[in-house]
Amino acid sequence: MWAMVSMAIERKVVHLEKWIVCAAAVVGLMIFCQVESSQGKCAFPAIFNFGDSNSDTGGFYAAFPAENPPYGMTFFHKPVGRASDGRLVVDFIGKKLEYLPNPEVFSQALYTLDIGQNDFTSKLGEIGIQGVKQFLPQVASQIGETVKALYKEGARTIFVANLAPIGCFPSFLTELPHNQSDLDGYGCMISYNNAVVDYNNLLKEQLEEVRKVLPDASVIYVDSHAIKLEIFTNPTKHGFKYGIKACCGTGGDYNFSSEVFCSQNKTLNGIVVTASACSDPSSYVSWDGIHNTDAANIYIANEILSGKYFQPPFPLSTLCDLQPIG
Repeated sequence: MWAMVSMAIERKVVHLEKWIVCAAAVVGLMIFCQVESSQGKCAFPAIFNFGDSNSDTGGFYAAFPAENPPYGMTFFHKPVGRASDGRLVVDFIGKKLEYLPNPEVFSQALYTLDIGQNDFTSKLGEIGIQGVKQFLPQVASQIGETVKALYKEGARTIFVANLAPIGCFPSFLTELPHNQSDLDGYGCMISYNNAVVDYNNLLKEQLEEVRKVLPDASVIYVDSHAIKLEIFTNPTKHGFKYGIKACCGTGGDYNFSSEVFCSQNKTLNGIVVTASACSDPSSYVSWDGIHNTDAANIYIANEILSGKYFQPPFPLSTLCDLQPIG
């Protein structure tokens, strides 16, 4: 069984079939661990994840009103605080690394950081690429300082995921200003994706500097950008039909509207508009224009666990008994 623990004053426990989610009123800081497993097939006794809505298994919605259907439709069959039709990448990674955690796991745990997308995109439409680039070094630096802070608390194995190719996201293709000439052969925005690559290089350089002062720690740069770019641009090669079109939305080229988000109903110009889900989320990479589908998260998790995207190389497969996620 699983637990998600966040640092906060108030906590509540929500039973979701075989899942237990302990959710607290903290946004942006989520810590996950598996409990009561009898397998013990992995050298890491727990996962502690720090992330945003891409890896939040319920912390935000423990403090605020929960999302509505069709969120959760594929796996849980109801909304459970995850920004997807089902599970998240951290769910699948955690499922494969079976644990026997106890209160003294901090130095032995696997720490994962999957954060930065909101820092990059929150004012992107307002201040543009050049404006955002001015504070990206600070974002990368803060992540580096976070790694050092975790080290002081006992962390010795830390995975840091880079930023996704937001120029391929249905939401940003709809909202961000761009010309037709700025679209590549796959329909993604070249300038925005180039800016992401610039940030990812900054992050990689920052982590290289962190390794110099933490020589006994494994600080791993996880190139999830490459994985996500591949399924956005070559969806049919990996069992998907749509890369840059959302499953849940209101229609249009990208099936996304900033006026009516997934699960919402609004009256626009006297007409009731509903953002509803597609009939087969597994054929889509994007769930709601911003977050991935359950199927896409399975693909991403399998690729991460393969070890091909770790820099420097890290022997995860020798530390954990890994099997493909089906």
